[in-house]
Amino acid sequence: MPKFLVSLLCVMLLTTACGPTATVTPAATATPPIASRVLPTLTPTTTSKPPAAAEAVSLTTEDNVTLSATLFGQGQLAVILAHQGTEGADQKSWQPFAQALAEKGYAALTLDFRGRGQSKGYLQASQLIKDVNTAIQFLRGRGYQRIVCMGASMGGTACLRAALDHDLAGLVVIASPMSSGAPTAVEPDELSRLTLPKLYVCAENDRYSLVIAQMKQMFELSPEPKQLKFFPGTVHGTELFDTEHGDEFRHLLLGFVERLAN
Repeated sequence: MPKFLVSLLCVMLLTTACGPTATVTPAATATPPIASRVLPTLTPTTTSKPPAAAEAVSLTTEDNVTLSATLFGQGQLAVILAHQGTEGADQKSWQPFAQALAEKGYAALTLDFRGRGQSKGYLQASQLIKDVNTAIQFLRGRGYQRIVCMGASMGGTACLRAALDHDLAGLVVIASPMSSGAPTAVEPDELSRLTLPKLYVCAENDRYSLVIAQMKQMFELSPEPKQLKFFPGTVHGTELFDTEHGDEFRHLLLGFVERLAN
């Protein structure tokens, strides 16, 4: 037999012998069963809602201080989100939660207190109630009749005062003292007038130990309906969002608002 025919025959035999082994066997062993494929990771991309619209607004207080605020979403119920006084805290600390509220069908207003963020003026605890009053008036002007005030630390104290002075749908106080300077101060005997739904939240070992006892006192002196929740840890106020309990904290706040809306 000629040499070129011998060579051709060898090539054909090798192709026949090796081809199925090289192409079929790896396919059979490398393809995982359908149950083990990581398909759920595609779900958020295809079903997640687009971000709710956010509107930058400028508010002017009764003493002519210009405040920077942001209105998220719309709905039948609006939530004011008042930030704490720790260094660097401003409305941005509340904005991811404001976005979550908007996606649930509620309006949410974050604001920079005077002297913080993009707001003018100087931070004065005794004047914070004027900032919250201005936020309430703004939402009333937009047609919102059902308003919840939710605040952390000094923001919670201001919301507490606002709940005594206004007809609000609900109140959330997070790691707040009762007094942060007159006229924002709240006296213990005033708490009996807080007949609206209330949620008090704090870390059980908040680094500002004063607020732990005061949160318990607020809860005890407030009439029903009310709820008190302590989370493990030493963080303060909205810092809870960034802990291992952040999801539970977020769901607690969302659940409170949802119950008010139903």
